[in-house]
Amino acid sequence: MSGFQLTERDFYKIFTDKTRFDAPNNGVYQIQNTRKTDPNSNKNAESARKHLVMLSDGSFHMKALARNAAAAKFASLELQKGDIIRVLEAEAAIVKDKKKFVLLIDDMEVVRRGVEPINGSTIFLDKYFEEHPDEYIRDFVVPVSNNSDSSNEKKLETSVTPTPVPAPVVQQATEHKFAQSTMSSSQKGKPIFAIEQLSPYQNVWTIKARVSYKGEIKTWHNQRGEGKLLNVNFLDTSGEIRATAFNDMAVKYNELLQEGKVYYVSKARLQPSKPQFTNLSHPYELSLDRESVIEPSEDEANVPKTHFDFVKLSAIENQEENATVDVLGIIQTVNPHFELTSRAGKKFDRRDIVIVDDSNYSITVGLWNQLALDFNLPEGSVVAIKGARVSDFGGKSLSMGFTSTLMPNPEVPEAYSLKGWYDATGHSGNFTSLKQEVGAGAGAGDSTKFIAQRITIQKAQNENLGRSEKGDYFNIKAAINFLKVDNFAYPACSNENCNKKVVEQSDGTWRCEKCDTNNAAPQWRYMLTISVLDETNQLWLTLFNEQAEQLLGVDANELTKLKDENPDEFTKVTQSIQMNQYDFRVRAKEDTYNDQTRIRYTAANIHKLNFKSEADYLATQLSEALHV
Repeated sequence: MSGFQLTERDFYKIFTDKTRFDAPNNGVYQIQNTRKTDPNSNKNAESARKHLVMLSDGSFHMKALARNAAAAKFASLELQKGDIIRVLEAEAAIVKDKKKFVLLIDDMEVVRRGVEPINGSTIFLDKYFEEHPDEYIRDFVVPVSNNSDSSNEKKLETSVTPTPVPAPVVQQATEHKFAQSTMSSSQKGKPIFAIEQLSPYQNVWTIKARVSYKGEIKTWHNQRGEGKLLNVNFLDTSGEIRATAFNDMAVKYNELLQEGKVYYVSKARLQPSKPQFTNLSHPYELSLDRESVIEPSEDEANVPKTHFDFVKLSAIENQEENATVDVLGIIQTVNPHFELTSRAGKKFDRRDIVIVDDSNYSITVGLWNQLALDFNLPEGSVVAIKGARVSDFGGKSLSMGFTSTLMPNPEVPEAYSLKGWYDATGHSGNFTSLKQEVGAGAGAGDSTKFIAQRITIQKAQNENLGRSEKGDYFNIKAAINFLKVDNFAYPACSNENCNKKVVEQSDGTWRCEKCDTNNAAPQWRYMLTISVLDETNQLWLTLFNEQAEQLLGVDANELTKLKDENPDEFTKVTQSIQMNQYDFRVRAKEDTYNDQTRIRYTAANIHKLNFKSEADYLATQLSEALHV
């Protein structure tokens, strides 16, 4: 198309004209800005299918959400600011509570690329209607049902009733089947949404889902008082979503909801998910309050009992620290229960088990508290673990978090296949451990493998390791030639399970905004930068608390105190490791700071050299070379 003209003032017309509101298609607009809904969540498939866009019609500009086919086109065509598009299929919506006006775009086509801004002084539609609230559509009148007084009229707020995207075919058919028979009167006539469809742009929805997880009620205490928290996960054929309830509502829904049962859920508040508290990938979570409606469903057909995204144990080696994964394995070893004491003096029960799978890898899984005490599955049992957290200290391992679940002998096809493999051949196989024990006490096999996988610093840089989406790992042998000792640690919150930076107050206390508390003293944590070099090149490495403490032999609290009170001893400690060689397991990942992109290197693991293994490896290499 050689020429084009923006559909001027169309955004105003969409929200002031009923006919245009019902069919907001074929408008031509210019992109003012575009971005993904969650640019930091590369693993989140839902986020990858949506784009937030700011569009201009030449007079007004407004927010739009590209989804479905439109989102795919935005991603594949890499649309940018200035591009002209024609909206082929869309819905208009008003977020009632916040008076936000949104265009939900399902399909579009490109008219022209790279056009200069047609009008740089357009009016933001939300702002305009905030100042002129009587101009946009608020409601329209339709007759009420025959069961009501025929003289009355029922107002439907178009702001909160966008047409739902069709649910998956199986679920939609199921809903139709029992819509007239088993639904209560409060659920009749409401659209059934798939969980993956839920977003703040749909205010009227109902899901039919199974409680796949229900945690114990947790109680907290802080300066503002105390409270209760309940966490549950809802599951349907399209995915899972987390739901929370607080205080009285936590008690109410704890009594109402049973793990494994199916419910209709509606009128819960949708808000952005908190990745630090959930192992689910949904970008939103539900908040259950007094307005929420939850009713049991007698028909549990076509609602799955559980959902796993299994990864092989061999793939965990390349997972990022603190990532959550679902794994399926055979219990190889059950270790005795033991007790740990935190820095705050709190005691925890712990038990480690080792699982294996048909990728011929093994990994340690840490069980905590009551699960550690009660665990009694025999070796050789199949276990599925959902939402295990990846640890990168001393090699890769897994840990059960408070939202993780362990299912013994799950009735899924993968479990039957894995059990058959183990009984036939796996029980006598040799497995590669994801622990990296390359120090003096390590076995020769582990040390030799680590040495064989080393590369030089120059090779890592030449191959641009770290440019991939998830980053890269590699092993090097290098000497430390410099430490940055000016800012080697930061003051962290001393509360349990909180490492956020704190700020000193005028009264001498240290303030944590996350915990909303003031503590007498911080817990210093390392963020140490060192320079390492080998025979080919040099690079800067960042060491976090565990790795730096392992390297220096003292914790950050003690070293900070030495710096302030005993500079000579501080210098002695920091210089004692210089020009010593170590084995480093390095993670490389691209990082953007001040609009500049560079590769950041962090030390995932550090080990002293095992000279016997070094000699054995060189002898083996020499022997193989002589026999070629």
